[in-house]
Amino acid sequence: MKEALERLYGDFLEREWPQLYGRGYDLSPVPGKALALIGMRRVGKTYLCYQRIQELLGEGVPRENILYLNFEDDRLFGFELADCQTILDVFYRESPEKKSEPCYLFFDEIQNIPHWERFIRRLIDTELVTVYVTGSSAKLLSAEIATGLRGRSLDQEVFPFTFEEYLRAQSVSLNLSRVGEKTRLKLNQQAERYCRQGGLPELLKLSPTRSKDVAQSYVDAVVLRDVIERHGVSNIEALRALLYHVLRHPATKLSVHKLYMDFKSRGLRIGKDDLYNFVRYLSDAYLFFPLPLWTRSEKKRQVNPKKMYVIDNGILDAYSTQITADNGAFLENLVYITLRRQGHTLGYYETAKGHEIDFVYKEAETTVLMQVAWTLQDEATRQREIRALEEAAKEFSNSRSIIVTLDEEWTSEDETIRVLPLWKFLLYGNSR
Repeated sequence: MKEALERLYGDFLEREWPQLYGRGYDLSPVPGKALALIGMRRVGKTYLCYQRIQELLGEGVPRENILYLNFEDDRLFGFELADCQTILDVFYRESPEKKSEPCYLFFDEIQNIPHWERFIRRLIDTELVTVYVTGSSAKLLSAEIATGLRGRSLDQEVFPFTFEEYLRAQSVSLNLSRVGEKTRLKLNQQAERYCRQGGLPELLKLSPTRSKDVAQSYVDAVVLRDVIERHGVSNIEALRALLYHVLRHPATKLSVHKLYMDFKSRGLRIGKDDLYNFVRYLSDAYLFFPLPLWTRSEKKRQVNPKKMYVIDNGILDAYSTQITADNGAFLENLVYITLRRQGHTLGYYETAKGHEIDFVYKEAETTVLMQVAWTLQDEATRQREIRALEEAAKEFSNSRSIIVTLDEEWTSEDETIRVLPLWKFLLYGNSR
């Protein structure tokens, strides 16, 4: 293992860095803490490490004081906790004086090392180092961080490109200080493309056909490495049946009981507990996000079906079986991911009369009620969305009501409901 580490460190010292798009994550160190970047495979965690390394080099940190290791590299296959000391032996061997200088260590996909948190804790406690770790499992990393690092880490979720990052990656330059009609049309066009393409970095430069193939390969890697291998799943047929059901029915409620009965009628052998586990495994791997009912009752949150959202619309597009995409579902999925990225605690809501609000969350003392509709041009659609918001507003003491559409913008006559075009919501949120 020492020879492999020496070769990898040598490669790191000689490597040329790829073109990077600066992303809006705060990667500055916090003394005495490791920074953990957690997210699905291929969302850009590795490139965030590269971004931080380039920043450090630009600040004058010697390259010899930086180490990057990716534990998905086949040369580190079988790496165990007992091998971790070899990392330090190799890193400090040529320049022992580095032990008294600030150094920066980056460990990519570290969840592949059993009990990795013990090594990281020792580093933080005994060495003059700043540590960055990345991983593709929310539950695994969070549990290890909580038990092993005990307050010595900061977690940061990593998502695909935001709309602003998407525009930058596509070399679209727009003056947003004064948005005239031409710029507005361009923003509408780009927002619609983003809603369809998603923000997975590698997919943006590919043809539509190749993009779909690569997106499906991402899902295959998540299912194999982060679900089947990690959790020892043997009923792969049922797992994939659940996977395809959610990918082809985004932004809808998932009733495990109904799905169990459907699978049973199709001859699939699966238990309800297995289905619940599969949903949890895929959520831990950041492929799916279950959205619970917004209620104070924990029991109601547990027994009511959850709405299911997917990490990126590019993946939805890759698995869409419809000739014409369900634009409303794509838009709702994108709005959910945007709100989740912003750190909101979300739920969906059902009024006393049974009308559904897509998203509910708190901003200070105000409850935000949000509906998503591709267009409100149809009178029946407009009345349905407004009726639900008006009913819900009566059931909350202090609320704001918003509808996100593709390209419409207006405010209701009584100024209680604000309609936002997608581009404005993506760039500015729901700020007035």
